[in-house]
Amino acid sequence: MLSLIVTWRDRDELTRALPSMLASVDSVNGELIIVNFGGDAQRLDAQLKNSADRVRVISGPPQRYFHKAVANNLGAHFAQHALLFFCDCDIILPEGLVSALTMRVLASPGHFATLAGVRETETNSRGGQHVVSFGYQLDIKTADGRRLRIVDNEEDATDGTRQAPGLLFVRKDDFHRVNGYNGQLHGWGWEDQDMISRLTLGAGLTRINEGHALHISHDDVGRIAAYPPVSSRWESRDRMFRTALANYDDANFMGSFGKDCVNYADFTDSVAVHGGLE
Repeated sequence: MLSLIVTWRDRDELTRALPSMLASVDSVNGELIIVNFGGDAQRLDAQLKNSADRVRVISGPPQRYFHKAVANNLGAHFAQHALLFFCDCDIILPEGLVSALTMRVLASPGHFATLAGVRETETNSRGGQHVVSFGYQLDIKTADGRRLRIVDNEEDATDGTRQAPGLLFVRKDDFHRVNGYNGQLHGWGWEDQDMISRLTLGAGLTRINEGHALHISHDDVGRIAAYPPVSSRWESRDRMFRTALANYDDANFMGSFGKDCVNYADFTDSVAVHGGLE
């Protein structure tokens, strides 16, 4: 029913998040896929411990940098179920959330879903001082009459809440309609919003935005260290947004799924390697 896809590269937060992920996929007879994109295999094995036989690990040769969009596409390539849930490795999912959103999306053709928000495990983890919260609203209207609105904000220093555009539920056939994530966007900060934009403006889908989870707090080193070097995460986000907006202006709403599957064909499935899949 559901393939839960998590991308990973040397992030220890997975240890805390894993039990809730396994419980969530069990509740819908689903599967958990972890895409190790250039991380330390032994470090991942240590986090999976006794749960290794309940997880499909996709891995390949060493990679210079982490690439979340490509890793998500590879996870979707190996996914066996009709509904995909893309989730970060530092998210603790509450009981009942995944099953509820799974049923909601499967019962709602023409829709996809994102979680409405997360709460940090450490309030004011971003170190806000006088400015306790800030955010933005993106509005786009295209020549064919389609409209997009994305509201996003950084963590509120008073209660630890923020939006969660990267926690995405989408039918596999709708995912393929826009050719998956866009590997042209390499870095931190816009590949998630880009997927929402292309599903809305390109595929004409309607977004469901509900449900909350916990985000395991960490600093910006954990966010951007594995990506190509930038002066700050804001530099990365701005560059990716400008690239994406130029694509939309060209009426180009396609990702790079097909190309990524060819270019990274040397990534393999641990279950298949050990004879667990036909």
